[in-house]
Amino acid sequence: MVARFKRELLDLKGEFHQASDWADAQRWVGELVRRNQIHSVAVMPHDDAREIARSLHPPAQGDFALHVRVLDGSEDCGHRLAHVDLGVTVCDCLIACTGSVALTTRTGFGRALSVLPPAHLVVARRSQLVPHPADAYRLLHSRYGASVDGWPSMMTLITGPSRTADIEKILVLGAHGPKKLFVLLLDF
Repeated sequence: MVARFKRELLDLKGEFHQASDWADAQRWVGELVRRNQIHSVAVMPHDDAREIARSLHPPAQGDFALHVRVLDGSEDCGHRLAHVDLGVTVCDCLIACTGSVALTTRTGFGRALSVLPPAHLVVARRSQLVPHPADAYRLLHSRYGASVDGWPSMMTLITGPSRTADIEKILVLGAHGPKKLFVLLLDF
């Protein structure tokens, strides 16, 4: 399933890394930040996402200024996230056959963190990988219950970077959300 997810995500112009330990994960994220000239990062308060943020302090390059903030929800409204280069979230699951990320307002820390920054990094565990969309819906149903009251206010499937070909059938990335999607699979 990992190979299938990776192939599908890469075909959609997303980036993928399967980390064998924290050092590998942190090295890859550091390279990703430098290569994409990311200067500001907003991180949801989840243990795996926080561990990634820890690796980004202090800036590794002399003239490369990097601001990393772990969100607490007090002043993290959408207009403040619009000026962040990279949003870091976890997810509910990854769907192998489509290369999709299933995300809710609970795993995405609201609606804005995965949509407003021009780049989105999803941190996931191998145990979150499912083969098909139907498996993702079963997982969500078992997690959030049969009652509508238990469900998050939003659920989305992210299948590659935001894209549209509405105008003259020319593909444009980042039209309605992040131009870049990165998935870090923690395989340890």
